[in-house]
Amino acid sequence: MVRNRWLKFLLLYLGGVIVSLSQLKLVPIQNELGQTLGVSLSLVSWLMSIFTVSGIFLAIPGGTLVTRFGPKKLLMGLMGCLAIGNVWGAFTHDFWSLLISRAIEGISFSMIIMVGIVLINFWFKEGNSGIATGIWGTFSALGSMLAMNLFKSLSQAYGLRSLWLVIAGVSLLLLCLYLFLLDEPTSRSIAKEKENNGSFKKAIENKAIWWLALAQGCMAFILFAFINLYPQIYIQQYGLSEVLANRYTGYFGLFGIPFGALAGYLIDKTKKGKMIIFCSFVLMLVATLWMGFLSSNFTFIAQLFALSAGASLASSCVMILAPKVVKQEQLIGASISFINLFYYVGIFIGTPLVTKVSESSESWSMAIYLLGGVGLLAVFAILGFIKMSKKNENLLV
Repeated sequence: MVRNRWLKFLLLYLGGVIVSLSQLKLVPIQNELGQTLGVSLSLVSWLMSIFTVSGIFLAIPGGTLVTRFGPKKLLMGLMGCLAIGNVWGAFTHDFWSLLISRAIEGISFSMIIMVGIVLINFWFKEGNSGIATGIWGTFSALGSMLAMNLFKSLSQAYGLRSLWLVIAGVSLLLLCLYLFLLDEPTSRSIAKEKENNGSFKKAIENKAIWWLALAQGCMAFILFAFINLYPQIYIQQYGLSEVLANRYTGYFGLFGIPFGALAGYLIDKTKKGKMIIFCSFVLMLVATLWMGFLSSNFTFIAQLFALSAGASLASSCVMILAPKVVKQEQLIGASISFINLFYYVGIFIGTPLVTKVSESSESWSMAIYLLGGVGLLAVFAILGFIKMSKKNENLLV
């Protein structure tokens, strides 16, 4: 059993990254995959979105599952589902079978965030939980960067299915490491949580959590629509080559990595959580609308940086502030599960809806305006959260 909490956190973080890689592995190869399966890009977009279907159905029960089985066992189960889904996907050549395998992979994504938050609050209960939570929120950004820079060349060298096999192997390795190296809250602590009947009902009575959930859902809609569709927008709207489009998309993940940790540091040190989260969502909105007005290499990079920074800060701020507005520690898991429900719905509907709008209008401009509208809704949700928190100033520290 590892005693150093940051080493345990590193192992957890690697699990988050491999889940993100599994989710995003289709983005750099979507054209080739569509040709191999003989389906349109619209159907391929469902292969990317179906990953989150499990999250929609399991987000709410996730809080109960982590209480019943403990976060360590649940984390190991998530790695097992990830391995099974990827092995299945590696050996199927049918669209519908691949769709089912993606849903199985998605079980891991459905609860990885919530399990991570529970473990972080246990390991870092004596301090620095904000910084750790902020860093935890960047695993999708790192996964995006690695996927866009590695998976295209890997698939060209060893075939498309090599991506599935690599992820399956790493998932099994992490499962074994978690078994022998991680600890979790004691059975006594878990039993105490089990005594807290009706935890989900109590959690959603907190209106501040509703506002955070809506904002997080809008953020996920925007973030993953861009992650999945950046290459297509660059190629079709701005005439970039596929190589350059994938390279720019890889920068998106790279830029986002430090801002999750920055969010945790700023909130821990300044105690200005409301101001930081508001500025983060405004930055995301501005960067989203900017996507329709790019004109040079500089603006391509600047827009990537602004959107990556805004989305990473916004997402991390939600995850950091959510436990702080929960009155009872036992309600943290249920509250995070509720926020994640909106998060997964946003991911699920974002890419297909934006793709459909672009196809119907034969332009990405209308799709970008749709994303801007969602970003504006997120800002209004944060204003609602701030107004609610002013009525309960003792909730935020």
